[in-house]
Amino acid sequence: MEVGYTCQAASSLRANDDFVLATERFVIVLDGATAAVGVESGCVHGVPWLVARLGVNLAGLLVRDFGAGLVDVLRGGIVATMRDHGDGCDLRNPDSPSTTVAILRCGAEFVDYIVLGDSAVVVERGDGELVVAHDDRTAYLTDRSVEGVSRLRNTDEGFWVASNRPEAADKAIAGSVPLADVTRAALMTDGVTRLVERYGRSWLDLLERMDEHGPRAVVADVRAEELASPPGAYRGKLHDDATAVFCRF
Repeated sequence: MEVGYTCQAASSLRANDDFVLATERFVIVLDGATAAVGVESGCVHGVPWLVARLGVNLAGLLVRDFGAGLVDVLRGGIVATMRDHGDGCDLRNPDSPSTTVAILRCGAEFVDYIVLGDSAVVVERGDGELVVAHDDRTAYLTDRSVEGVSRLRNTDEGFWVASNRPEAADKAIAGSVPLADVTRAALMTDGVTRLVERYGRSWLDLLERMDEHGPRAVVADVRAEELASPPGAYRGKLHDDATAVFCRF
């Protein structure tokens, strides 16, 4: 598996809450949730620490037992990261730092994937069929206030992310595709998937764009669309951290 990626912050004035770790056998993409202003997380570390620590823990588990089920890997990574917090953090706090997770693994016979939170994995088969793992539960929240999101986070009535609840791993979208059937794949955070969700592009468009011009091209496309959008046209941040990974088999 050949891998290329770009991981760009929304602004040079703030930290990048996205994280990528890639090898020829697996890719890990995390998108940490920006902390709400004035909300006490109970954590002394912060989002960049969380995504880096969880990413490294997930990679360590994959290296130690490459054939382990990805749900078990994700659960183990969350548990290990909770342990890393130490006694100085209150892991009972529902606003503890959190992140999405997307993993793609290229094994001897299968390409495995798992997605938790609003990131995406797209796998193309040789016949052109796309397998899309896209967790869009945040799009259906009934209450988007700070208090509402806190209440709905890591519940079946809301959405699930990697934070302080290991059982979140069981709520992830996971699957496998025979390696012999796979030609291309991509992993994206929601800073890139908004090309599909907001701006009318297709998953195939994004794959083709990355294949021909590299992952940086789709991030450039996102920034151009964002700048061309009328003020207030879309809910949420104008610019977001944006990560795109392209894999060729």
